[in-house]
Amino acid sequence: MNLHQGGAIPWIVAGGINMDILAKPACAFRPGDSNPGSIMERPGGVGYNIARNLACFGSQVLFLTALGGDSAGTALVRHAEERGLDLSSALIKESHATSRYLAVHDGEGDIVVAINDMNIFEIMAADEVAPWIKLDSRELCRGAVLDPNLPAPVLESLAEAFTVRLYADAVSIAKIDRLSGVLPRLYGLKVNRLEAEHLTGISIEKIEDAALAANKLCERGIRYVCVSLGTDGALFADGSALVLGRPAGIVHDGNATGAGDAMAAAFAWAANDEAFSLEDIARYGVAAATLAVESDEAVNPALSYDLLLRHSEKVKIEVIK
Repeated sequence: MNLHQGGAIPWIVAGGINMDILAKPACAFRPGDSNPGSIMERPGGVGYNIARNLACFGSQVLFLTALGGDSAGTALVRHAEERGLDLSSALIKESHATSRYLAVHDGEGDIVVAINDMNIFEIMAADEVAPWIKLDSRELCRGAVLDPNLPAPVLESLAEAFTVRLYADAVSIAKIDRLSGVLPRLYGLKVNRLEAEHLTGISIEKIEDAALAANKLCERGIRYVCVSLGTDGALFADGSALVLGRPAGIVHDGNATGAGDAMAAAFAWAANDEAFSLEDIARYGVAAATLAVESDEAVNPALSYDLLLRHSEKVKIEVIK
């Protein structure tokens, strides 16, 4: 069965999961005061969001992560398994707290302040993930996505051992350097504008700059590169061609925080299928990000392969010379 037809071809995602605690005032935000409003908890984290998106596309996903032996960890496992993710190989660290992310938004929905407690990942050592090393040898495993919320030694250990195609999302400027030791092993890398600048030293002010940065990353041995450019769409490169994908329109009624994770998942998912051209990869990547911002959740609960296909047909494609 071809990957783009969904089905039971499994993926591995190694990365972070958080219990997100999100607060928003009912009216204008007043610093230094008690603000009436709403507080909600929900699962989040780059690795988790990518894993959920892949599952929505119809793929089985083995999610490799770490959780504390607390109520938050129990809730996250239940939530993930209800959405079809396999957490059977997750590390459960009984004496540690599950990762949490706290964000306070203003009345417009923009972040005022955020604090993350991801110590459970920061203290991970390469020898702890020894049970993960040969998991990619399971029948039909086709690809793995790495999330640099995991420490560099862990990422390097997995990249050295895994034989399937490897993909990564850069996550942030603060964590992108954790991928330095695995870049030549990557089949695909998704970065945003700032992350591409950090990795290449090229200031990206226009599409031509993004093209130079993407090609420079391909020269480092990466087969496919995706440079997301916000509302300008995203640039996709394979070392010989460049394609710019732009959304036909964005219905931004929801939450934009999951757009990059959705693009990273669709980018890896499509790039791993040799039936897809670079233009196809661009269509799916941009369509997934567009769908993500139509939902209040980090992963659009309505997402499916059929919905992705319909939206991909609306993406505007430009071949960059």
